[in-house]
Amino acid sequence: MNLPPGTLIDEGNELEEKGRIAEAMARYDAAVQADPQCARAHLNRGNILLARTRYDEASSAYQLAIVCDPHYAAAHFNLGNLNYRTGNFELALGNYQAAIVLRPDFADAFVAMGNTLDSLERTTEALASYERALAINPGYAEVHLNLGVIATGQGRLEDAANSLRRAVEIKPDFVQAHRALAGLLRGFGQLEAAEASLRRAFSVEPESTETLYDLAMVLLTQGKSPEALQMLVPALERAPAWTTKVAFVSCVARTRFATNDVQVRAALTTAITEPWGTPYELCQPALSLIMLDQRIASCVHLANGSWPARLPKAALFGAVGLDALAADTLLHAVLETAPVTTVEVERFLTCARHALLETASSKRAPDSADLAALPFYSALTRQCFINEYIFDCSEAERLTAEACRTKLLAMLDADAAVPPFLLLAVAAYFPLYNLDGARRLLTAHGCGQVEEVLRQQIREPLKEQEQRADIECLTSISEGVSEQVRKQYEQNPYPRWVKLPGREHALHFNNAMRDTLPFAPFTPLPNDNSPELLIAGCGTGSHPIFAAQRFSGVRVLAIDLSLSSISYAKRKTQELGLTNIEYAQADILKLGETGRTFDIIESVGVLHHLAEPFTGWRILLSKLRPGGFMCLGFYSELARRHVVKTREFIAARGYAATPGDIRRFRQELGVAELNLELQWLGKMPDFYSTSECRDLLFHVQEHRLTLGQIESFLVEFGLQFIGFELDSRVLHQYRTRFADDPSGTNLRNWTLFEADNPDTFTGMYRFWIQQPTSQLEHRPALA
Repeated sequence: MNLPPGTLIDEGNELEEKGRIAEAMARYDAAVQADPQCARAHLNRGNILLARTRYDEASSAYQLAIVCDPHYAAAHFNLGNLNYRTGNFELALGNYQAAIVLRPDFADAFVAMGNTLDSLERTTEALASYERALAINPGYAEVHLNLGVIATGQGRLEDAANSLRRAVEIKPDFVQAHRALAGLLRGFGQLEAAEASLRRAFSVEPESTETLYDLAMVLLTQGKSPEALQMLVPALERAPAWTTKVAFVSCVARTRFATNDVQVRAALTTAITEPWGTPYELCQPALSLIMLDQRIASCVHLANGSWPARLPKAALFGAVGLDALAADTLLHAVLETAPVTTVEVERFLTCARHALLETASSKRAPDSADLAALPFYSALTRQCFINEYIFDCSEAERLTAEACRTKLLAMLDADAAVPPFLLLAVAAYFPLYNLDGARRLLTAHGCGQVEEVLRQQIREPLKEQEQRADIECLTSISEGVSEQVRKQYEQNPYPRWVKLPGREHALHFNNAMRDTLPFAPFTPLPNDNSPELLIAGCGTGSHPIFAAQRFSGVRVLAIDLSLSSISYAKRKTQELGLTNIEYAQADILKLGETGRTFDIIESVGVLHHLAEPFTGWRILLSKLRPGGFMCLGFYSELARRHVVKTREFIAARGYAATPGDIRRFRQELGVAELNLELQWLGKMPDFYSTSECRDLLFHVQEHRLTLGQIESFLVEFGLQFIGFELDSRVLHQYRTRFADDPSGTNLRNWTLFEADNPDTFTGMYRFWIQQPTSQLEHRPALA
C-alpha cells in the first residue's frame, strides 16, 4: 500500500527521534518518490545529510526544497546553517536574510544572521541583529550570551556581565553562559562567585573537561590546589584530556605534598616523562613526594648531616636505601629531565655520585644491589650532564674520577668491553663527547640505561656539531658587548632543557591573545592565518618551539648570537618534527641591514643584555609591521635587588665566570655567615645548573629597568601596552587592589603594586605591546 508523503514524513520524524536514522532516511526518500515536489521531504533529507557532513548532497536537498517552495523559510534557514558551517559566510548571510523576509518574526534567523555578521567582523550589524531577536523573544538566553561575549571583546565588561547574568537567569543550567560569566567574575577578582558559577556548570555537565579546567584554575587562584587535585586525578584516570593534564600540572606545581598519594605520584611521573608541563616546574613537588619515602629521606638526611664530607657507600645507603632509589621511577623521571632544585637533595646526589665512583673504582665486582640500581645511577649520570656538572667535587674525588677516565680510555684503546659502572662514573664527572675517540663508545653494546647516557652525551652533541656548518649567518656580530655575550653562550648555551610540553591545538594569533589576556585592549591582526614572527634571541630553542606550537599557521624566524645555542635549538626542533621554524645567526643591533619585517616580534630576556637596551628595542620596532605585536621581557630593578648584592659579593671575592669558580662560589655559600645574606639563591631554579647560574649571577652584561622607564618609552613611540603575562594569583591580588583596572594595563598602578610587593617580577617584566596601525610621523630616528 502506497502511503501519502505526509504520513511518510511523520513516520520518518518519529524514527529520527528514536535514533533510527537509516530508517528515517528511507521514509523521506519514499516521500520524495511519492511526490518529487514535497519540500518538507527534501528539507528532512538535507538535515540528515548535513548531520552526516555530506555537505554537497545536503545543499542539493535544501535547494530542491526551495525550488519546490520558494517561500519555505526553514529551507533558506537550514541552507544558511550549512553555508555557515562550511565557512561560506556571505552565502549564509544571504540565506538568513531570505528567511527573514519570508518570516519577519523568525528569531532564530536573526540570531544566526548575528553570528554570521560577527564572523565577518561586522560587529555593529551583528549587535543590531541580536537586538532584533530579543525584541521577538526577550527570553532568548543564547542571544544574551552572544551579547556578553561581544561586549567582553569590546572591553565593555559591566555590560558583558549583565548580559551573561541575564542568560543564566533565563536558563539556569546554561553551561556556556556560566563559564563565560565565571571568566568575567574572575577578572573582577570575584573568585567565590566565579567558583559558584563553574560548580553549577560542572554539576550540569560533570564530564566537561573545559569546565573542569576553568574550575581548577579558579580553585588554584584561591590557594585551593589540593581541592582541585581531588577532582583532577579521577578525571585523568577516566579520560586524560589535554586540558585536564594542563590543569593538573598547574595545580601540582603549587603543591608540596605531606602524604603519599599513589594516584598523584603515578600521574606526576607521567606528567614529567611525557611531559604535560615544563619539567623544572614539577621538580620540587615531585621531590616532596619522593622525600615521603623514609628510606630515601634517611639517605638525604645522612648526606646533609655529614656535608661536605662524602660518606662511604654503605653508610650513605644503609641496608635499604639503594633498593628504594633503584625502584623510584618518579625520582628517575626528575633526574632525567631537569636540574634538581633543592640544596638538600643536590647534596645527597653529590654524595650518591661519589658512591657510584666508589663502586666503579673498586676492585670488587658490583653486587646484586648495585646491579639493580643501574637505572638510578644512569638517571644520576644524566642529571650531572643536564646541570653541566655543577655538583661540588673535592680534589681527591677529582683525582679518582680522572683515574677512571684514564682507565676507560685505555680499555677503548685495547678494544676491551667497558663495564657499565665505569662508563657511568666517568660520564657523571666529565661529558663523554669530550673524550678522545668518543665515537668508539657508540659501538659498545651496553644495557638500556647506558645507551641513554651515550645518546645524551655523545650522539646528541655530535649532531649539534654537525648542525653548525648549516646555520645561516644573517648579519655580522658587533664588536664589544655583543661579541662578549656571544662567547658566553658559545661556552654555556642556555638553558639546556630536555623536554617541553606540546599543545593539543594551536590557536590563531588573535584567539591566542584573547585567551592569554582576556580583557586586554588590542586591535586584532587583520589576517592571522599565517603571521610571520621573529624571535630575537632564541637561545636553545624553547621559546621559538613554544611559539611555533602556540600560534596556528605561524612562520618563525629565530635568531641568536650563539651558534652553540642555535645548534641545540635545531636539534630539538628536528626531534619534534616542526617545520615552521627557520634559524639564523644574527645580531639584533645589525637587523636594520636586513629587509624583512614581521607581524609579531618576541624578545624575552635579551635586550637587557645589550650595551643599550633601548637602542635594541628601537631597532626591533623598525622591523615590526603597522598594527603588529611585540612581546618583551626585561629585568626589574626592584626584583633584582638581591642579584645586585650577590654580583657585588662575587666581584669582591674575585670569582670568575668559569665552571670551577661557579662551583667554588656555590660551595662557599654553605658557610654559615654567608648563607644568611644570600640564602634567597637556594629558592631560584637558575641556581642549580652551570649555564643558568652563570646567566643569573655572572653575566658579562646586565641592565635592569623600572616600569617608569618602560612607560616613558611606550609614550615616546605611541605604543599600546596590552598587559603582563603573570601568575593568576598575582593578577588576582592586583585586581583586588585596583578593581577599576581589570585589564591590568595601568603601569602607574603596577608601580605602586610592585613597590609593596617587590618580588612580583622576580623573573622579569614580561609583557605585550602593539604598534599603531599607521606609522607615526613624529617617531624619533633610530640611533
